[in-house]
Amino acid sequence: MKKLIAIISSVMIICSTAACSNVSPSDTEQTTAAAITADQKEAMDGVLKRNNFKGVASLTKNGEVIYQYVNGKDKSNNDLTIDSSMYIGSVSKQFCATSIMMLREQGKLSVDDKLEKYFPEYEVGKDMTVKNLLTMRSGIIDMVNEATCDGVSFDNTEDENIAAVKEWIFAQPLKFEPDSKYAYSNSNYFLLADIVKQVSGKRYHDFVRENIFEPLKMTHSGFVEEVKDNPAWAEGLTRGEDNGNVIETGLSNGAGDIASNAADMDAWMSAISEGKLISKETFLEMTENYSPDAGTGYGYGLMKMFDGGTGHPGAIGTYNSIDYINVERGLRLFVSSNKSSAQTYIDSLPGALLKNIIQ
Repeated sequence: MKKLIAIISSVMIICSTAACSNVSPSDTEQTTAAAITADQKEAMDGVLKRNNFKGVASLTKNGEVIYQYVNGKDKSNNDLTIDSSMYIGSVSKQFCATSIMMLREQGKLSVDDKLEKYFPEYEVGKDMTVKNLLTMRSGIIDMVNEATCDGVSFDNTEDENIAAVKEWIFAQPLKFEPDSKYAYSNSNYFLLADIVKQVSGKRYHDFVRENIFEPLKMTHSGFVEEVKDNPAWAEGLTRGEDNGNVIETGLSNGAGDIASNAADMDAWMSAISEGKLISKETFLEMTENYSPDAGTGYGYGLMKMFDGGTGHPGAIGTYNSIDYINVERGLRLFVSSNKSSAQTYIDSLPGALLKNIIQ
C-alpha cells in the first residue's frame, strides 16, 4: 500500500503557473513603494532576503495591496509572478470548516450533531460531535502523520478510496476520549469533507467550487487532482510505491487539497471575515480558542496568531504557506514558498513582517 507521509499540517498542494500573468519585480516595487514607506519596505524585504525566501508574499490593508514580494522560479524554471498559484496545504482546512458553517447557517446541520448521524458504522460516533472534528479534539488518529492508511490505490476511484479510508479510520482505537484533549489530525477534516458531501448532495470539491471559488471569482484556484500530473508541479507531488509524498484521489479532501494564489487568497480572507460567505458572528466562532491548555489557539480550521490575527499554516514536499487575517487592523497576508522554507520560519512571518508597519 502506498504511504501518505509528510503532509505537515496535512497538506496536498499545487502550483498553477500556466494561468499566471507576468508581473515584473519593478511593477511590484512601484505598487508597494506608493503604499508603505521606503524604510518599511526595506525592512520587510530584509526579513525575506535574509532567509533566501523563494516564493510570493502579499499584504493588503482594507483591501488595498500595500506590500508584495516575489522571488524564484517554478518547477518549469519560469520566473514566479505575484499571480503564480501554489500548493497551500493545510490552509485548505479553513475552506472545509467554512463549508460546514455555511451548511449550518442554512439549517442543514449542527456542530453538535453526533458523528453516528453521518457514520452509523462508526462505533464511537455516538460519543463524538462535528465540533470535536473541527477543533481537533476527537481523539482520532492522524491518517497522514501517525500511521499508514491501508486500502487506497491509484487505481481506485475517489469513492473507493474514500470508503477505504473511512473503513480504516473507524477500525482504529481512539488516542483519547473525545473532547478531553487536543491533537492535530488530518483525519478530522477528511471526515468533515465527507459530511459536506453527504449533507449537500455534491462531491466535496464541487461544493467548494460552486459555493466559494465561483462566487468569489477565484479563477486561479483549484484542487490537487486537477493539476497533479502537470510537469510544472511534479516535483512537489511525487507518485509511486517508494515515494514519501503521495496523493491518491480523494485522500486530501478537506485537509490539504487546494491550490491558490495571492489575489484569490485575499478575496477568500476578505469573504470569510467580512460576512460575504458566512456571518461575522460565525467567523468569530471559528476563531475562538477551543484548546487553551494546548498552546495552539485552534478554532475551526483557524488558529490564533500574531497581534490578534488568525489563519493557518500548511506544508508538503517543497511547499510551505500561511495566511493571516487581522480584522481590527484591516490586514490580510498570504505567503507561499515553493523551495522548502522551514515551516517555523514561514509561521514566524506574520509577526516578522507586520511588526514593521503596526504602530
